[in-house]
Amino acid sequence: MNDTHLPEPTPVERLPDLAALVGTEVGMSDWKLIDQTAIDGFAAITGDDGPIHTDPVQAAEIAPFGGTIVQGFMMLSHLTGFAKTLHLPDKGVVFRLNYGFDRVRIITPVPVDSRIRGRFTVAGLGNRGPNGALLTLQAQVDVEGNDGPAVVADWLAYLQLAELTS
Repeated sequence: MNDTHLPEPTPVERLPDLAALVGTEVGMSDWKLIDQTAIDGFAAITGDDGPIHTDPVQAAEIAPFGGTIVQGFMMLSHLTGFAKTLHLPDKGVVFRLNYGFDRVRIITPVPVDSRIRGRFTVAGLGNRGPNGALLTLQAQVDVEGNDGPAVVADWLAYLQLAELTS
């Protein structure tokens, strides 16, 4: 009698379409204007209300940017909305959770009235328990007219998969 038991497939093995995208850019959002009203609103919510962000006259006097600049965390926060443009394969995924960031760098100041957008590349997909996977996206915030990104981040998402049934 041949009683062979095949091991259960790992979560990554259960997500072949998503695993195939590692190394691939998977989305770029539309441009979004960040004006002084948006900066002031973010300052009111978060307390990040230093004059370099909220006082155009003082910002022009104390810093070399010609006026106020966008808060770094405001640009990072916009990644959530920018990611809505992503259409990643999700067959077998029950839900996703923001798992945080492994690495974030705010590279360059962004002046008020700039337009920004998000760009996303699948950087990795790993197993997280018997029914979970950890997706890593390389995310960046671009500024219209600039050569390089203003923000780069390794953004993690936990994917809960449906339990396997025998």
